[in-house]
Amino acid sequence: MKKLFVLIALVTVFTSCMNTPENKPADSNSESKEKSAEPIKSMEKSSPETIIVKNITQNPEGIEFDANDQTFYLSSLNAKPIIKVNLDGSYKAFTGGEKFPLSTAGIQIDANRNRLLVAGFNGMELMDKDPKTKGTAFLRIYNLKTGVIEKDINLSSLLPNANAYFANDVAVDKQGNVYISDWYAKVIYKVNLEGEPSVFWKNNTGIPSGLNGLDFNPNGYLLASIISVNDKGLYTDYGLVKIPVNDPASASLVNISNAGYTGFDGMLINSKGNVVGVTNNSTSPGGNTLVELSSNDDWKTAKVIHSKTIPASTTVAVTPNNLYYVINQDFTNNNAKDWTIEQVKF
Repeated sequence: MKKLFVLIALVTVFTSCMNTPENKPADSNSESKEKSAEPIKSMEKSSPETIIVKNITQNPEGIEFDANDQTFYLSSLNAKPIIKVNLDGSYKAFTGGEKFPLSTAGIQIDANRNRLLVAGFNGMELMDKDPKTKGTAFLRIYNLKTGVIEKDINLSSLLPNANAYFANDVAVDKQGNVYISDWYAKVIYKVNLEGEPSVFWKNNTGIPSGLNGLDFNPNGYLLASIISVNDKGLYTDYGLVKIPVNDPASASLVNISNAGYTGFDGMLINSKGNVVGVTNNSTSPGGNTLVELSSNDDWKTAKVIHSKTIPASTTVAVTPNNLYYVINQDFTNNNAKDWTIEQVKF
């Protein structure tokens, strides 16, 4: 999530957007459309190839699909509310009740516990060039039905000596423990069901990069992306690490045997147990590819089995019938108001 040039764009984005009047979220019928949503199976019939979200300076970084009502959630680098988007592109603000605004990156639905889990960070502080400020990292937990915030957990307080903080992505295990990657502090935090935070894992792989995309494998471990972005906006110093949740000290790098993988920004584990994520083409900033990795030895090794060139994107969502959607960004246009959710087929 989460590229260096994303943050560079934030300098102008925050300045230009903080004084922009909030756009009206959706047409007057948006709420009734959500309530009358058809069952999940209708997604197979409609499955729009593109969904256009118009007239909002959202600058979304994370995307998640809600199977309960067939909507997408989009986060906001511009520190605006997370929005809920219908398949026809209509939308409304979903989250609220926070004491202070934060930029939001990765988002994760925990349907079993009626929670929307959100990685929040202070984008303004990261870019203010003040050596005394270094951002912050939070886990924000919202009620999945109402959008009301239930817990607001400061993660950066666990590492007061870190150079900077950038809460990036979120995953949840079977017991409801939440894991949050911090790209700048180079750690993964853990928050238990009681809301108690701890530092779960520090990057000691020898790859000098931060933690980006991650997801939980039901076999009992996290798969997490380690990645940096160089001054040309290309992915570098990357790797994929397997971290057992009951023994994080035994974490190991996954050996990826063939070409096509150059590190993941956002990623997920699909119903087959494969990893699908956004990688760079090693040629141009924003030159992205959606890649699927597969492993036949429980992620000691893996290989690229599918890849598809996509527009500039940071991450991917999947529907129950295994349709992949990316949110297209144009970080060169700091005043962009239209965003495209696009279906990707391998």
